[in-house]
Amino acid sequence: MTSRIFHVPIGVPFLPALARAILNGDLSAHIGQPLDPLSLPDTTLLLPTRRAARAAQEAFLETSGKRALLMPAIRPISQGDEDMSFLTRFAGLSGASIQDEGFNGLDLPPSIPSLTRTLVLMRLVQRWRSTLARAEPERQASGSNTPAQAANLAAELAKLMDDIERENIALTNLQSLVPEHYAEHWKQTVDFLKIITEYWPAYMAAEDLASPAARINALILQEAERIRSLPQDAQVIVAGVTGSIPATVTLMRAVAERQTGAIVLPALDRHLDDASWQSIVPNHPEHPQYGLKKLLDALNVTRGDVQPLPGCKLNPARDRRSYFISEAMRPSSTTEQWHEFTASANPEEVKKSLEGLSLIEAPSAQDEADVVALILRDAVDTPGRTAALVSPDRLLARRVAIRLEAWGIRVDDSAGRPFAKTVPGTFLNLVVEAARSSFAPAETMALLKHPLCRLSLSPFDIRRYGRALEILAFRAPYLGRGLDGIRAALEKSEADRLQNVRMNATAKRLWDEDRQGARDLVSKLEDAFAPFIALSAKHTQHTLASFAKAHLAAAEALAQVSMGDAAVDQKSTPQSLWQGVAGDTARNFFTELLQSGSEDIAIFASEYADLYASLIARENVRERTPVHPRVAIWGPLEARLQQPDVIVLGALNEGTWPEAAEPGAWLNRPMRNALGLPAPEVEVGRSALDFVSLLGADQVFMTRATKIKGVPTVPSRWLMRIKALLAGMQLTDALKPDRPWLAWARARDVIDTNKRIRIAAPEPRPATDLRPRRLSVTRIEAWISNPYAIYARHILNLEPLPALGTSPDQSLRGALVHEVLSKFALAYPKSLPRDLKSSLDQIAAEVLQSYTGHPRVAAFWLPRLGRFLQWFAQTEAKRREGVSKVIPETSGVLVLDAPGGPFTLTARADRIDDKGSALIITDYKTGGLPSDTHVLSGRAPQLPLEAAIALGNSGFPNLNKRSVEALRYIRASGGEPPGEAHDIKSNDMTALAAQALTGLTNLVALFDNPNTPYRAIRRPTYHYDYDDYAHLARVAEWSTHDNGEVGS
Repeated sequence: MTSRIFHVPIGVPFLPALARAILNGDLSAHIGQPLDPLSLPDTTLLLPTRRAARAAQEAFLETSGKRALLMPAIRPISQGDEDMSFLTRFAGLSGASIQDEGFNGLDLPPSIPSLTRTLVLMRLVQRWRSTLARAEPERQASGSNTPAQAANLAAELAKLMDDIERENIALTNLQSLVPEHYAEHWKQTVDFLKIITEYWPAYMAAEDLASPAARINALILQEAERIRSLPQDAQVIVAGVTGSIPATVTLMRAVAERQTGAIVLPALDRHLDDASWQSIVPNHPEHPQYGLKKLLDALNVTRGDVQPLPGCKLNPARDRRSYFISEAMRPSSTTEQWHEFTASANPEEVKKSLEGLSLIEAPSAQDEADVVALILRDAVDTPGRTAALVSPDRLLARRVAIRLEAWGIRVDDSAGRPFAKTVPGTFLNLVVEAARSSFAPAETMALLKHPLCRLSLSPFDIRRYGRALEILAFRAPYLGRGLDGIRAALEKSEADRLQNVRMNATAKRLWDEDRQGARDLVSKLEDAFAPFIALSAKHTQHTLASFAKAHLAAAEALAQVSMGDAAVDQKSTPQSLWQGVAGDTARNFFTELLQSGSEDIAIFASEYADLYASLIARENVRERTPVHPRVAIWGPLEARLQQPDVIVLGALNEGTWPEAAEPGAWLNRPMRNALGLPAPEVEVGRSALDFVSLLGADQVFMTRATKIKGVPTVPSRWLMRIKALLAGMQLTDALKPDRPWLAWARARDVIDTNKRIRIAAPEPRPATDLRPRRLSVTRIEAWISNPYAIYARHILNLEPLPALGTSPDQSLRGALVHEVLSKFALAYPKSLPRDLKSSLDQIAAEVLQSYTGHPRVAAFWLPRLGRFLQWFAQTEAKRREGVSKVIPETSGVLVLDAPGGPFTLTARADRIDDKGSALIITDYKTGGLPSDTHVLSGRAPQLPLEAAIALGNSGFPNLNKRSVEALRYIRASGGEPPGEAHDIKSNDMTALAAQALTGLTNLVALFDNPNTPYRAIRRPTYHYDYDDYAHLARVAEWSTHDNGEVGS
């Protein structure tokens, strides 16, 4: 029996060597006798994965040198969660031929669908946690019993059940756990698991279903029985399988017992000393040879009995690399022997053996992806060279795939894409997010802009009306909620337009058809989401099936195209949502969801989105699109037995590769041990075997990111072992890549400092007739502080849109304060009411009626406004002394003679107190007040210029040619103090107004000169935190070159 077990050393391509040995007859009963090609179909070849089986076919063709070949019966054995394929002939067998061969897999109950199992277990988890919550409410954290969390726990429970059944442990063994040995919360867990042992077998029997792991075990064991019943001359070979589960070991034992059977093991370590080899089991489950050692023990075979596969020859350098890898990975209990290795090994020979093996440590995850993509791109550019990224990090894989696609290289990613990242997946997610958010601005617009969203409109119209809806409702302080809130915002916008209330320039440019289209769009959304809205109307629970049906109905209504488009393009129908591989995945998911007991799960409307996200997260899509034939992205499982010319081992950080050895959510380590489950470190050992198996390729790049999202990472334990051993030999640079891959990758986005171009501040000089001839007093300060803002706003006519769905901000709070005080002054211009505070409160309530539902207004604005109004009521009587009339929100103009023609200065004074022969001009502020120094020096000229208008010929209506007694600020902070009145300290208001007017006249004359530029200025005494045009002026690019006052 020992002569029938072989191994392929690290560094020898496994599948080509296997194909060569089979074709040469090296694995037949008569070793060395060439195999008759016509008898090849009588050979059964069992491999670990489907991908390995496909690659084996290619290896046979390439090795034989023929374009066509009768193939062995190649079958994949499922090992690992990523490839839960059932055991069938890879090329496919009919039901009759399967029965003829004694393979009765079709007699087994079908496997329970994954989603069905999750939902059934989820119901049990929910009931259990509800029972716990009633018994011990103080121990239940807020939100800990949500359906989404229950679904996640159900998935963890399903994984535990698979582990138990895969190890051939009966679920009833959970009864043997002794609760008294554990803490109270573990006792509760054990009690629940005991319920599972009683309920689950009964449920499966009633439904005539089998668990995936139990079915896999049964299929493998049936295959073992079939192999035992085959004629003695029928050849069976198991290759690349490590016997990770008991059923596979039974199968391999059946093969090993046959004279014509053969087992070919991958990456068996023949260099490790015997004492260390013997210590691996059971002491070191994290070691890469743990699974192979355990398998050989189960087969009653020693390591010495395993022979190299005939025809496998390693050159001395590769053998030394294999020896070095063995030494680096030796069991931790014998690492003291590193001293002997470093003392006896020849450093130059070790360094030479590691040629082609490189380590690249990138500063960030994106840098790592760029490096990997560049390495793969280089391999593609070399004719005939193959390359692959191997990594369990799906984010790294996606980043690399995106970078390669930018170069026109579509890569085969074995894990596919998460369904949620596909076009139908994002659309379905946006549907549920819009409903969950009560049609918040960002979520609503993301849905309307999705390419699948049509609402029975043409692509042009849906985008046009969606843009109008965004501008009119969401590009303004938005306080609404739900579709009614959107409709109210549109109505307010229309009312403002009809009343000539100032609107954003973009909103003014919309046509009446755009406005009507936006209103119709809300109605269409209401119709599409009617089932969702009905389910959300009351805070009551409904079945998961009800929400899933509402989700489907809304998605199909949203995806409905116009009749005209459907006539032109038959693919442009609601069914386009379900087309393609991603559409098939979506259809299958919802079909299974509606058939899997979702009628028995009750949830609230607010819980559906998270539950849907949790369930759909397990769905992946493998697109059937043409990919580059020489480059691939694999997970460690898919990479088994593969060996391209260039291999990149990515994301070699602790916690990623290998993953953290966690026992899971349901059992702690002592419990797992008591049940007979393998230690979590066994998975680390399997990952380690995958890692070392790939180190033998001609060119291997190991990569990692030293920081991810700014947080330092820990190198993989395997990297640290290799680096430690090299450091002991003074070979710290042995893994240095021979080309500057990282520098090249980073050069893509790095500016060459030697070629830095000094960028000057913009200095536009428009013609005189294009320069503004009319400005408000509020814009004069901006003109002084930053002329470029005047150029952009009043010459280029660029007005920034408010942020999407912006919350009520400081400017809106100021507008509300102005409106309250203005209406109060209009109501009581000459005398104050008897109960001043009550009158103010009544007016404030009317003004704020449409705003009080917003949480920020209710929490912050109302209390602050109340405090300010209290202060105002207490101080207003004193301000009214000697005042005959208060005039709010009055407009005035002043026309100046200028070189470029008349220049009109406008103003809208917040309040003017008429004292007969003199005026007091007041400006309301909700923020900080300008200092007297700024006002007197002309840097804050608003009030002095309003005084100049009052003193002018045209001035304010019915108030011209009056003296100005005071210029006053009233600050409405609502804090401490709640209000403040401040008069500008000046002995001569007329002189102050004349000074401001002279400054403005000079400013106008200066800019009437066509050679005067509208510079982007940064003066040290002004604030530029809210400069809407800084990006247009490219301030960040040129301001760092200057110090002090920039651009002046």
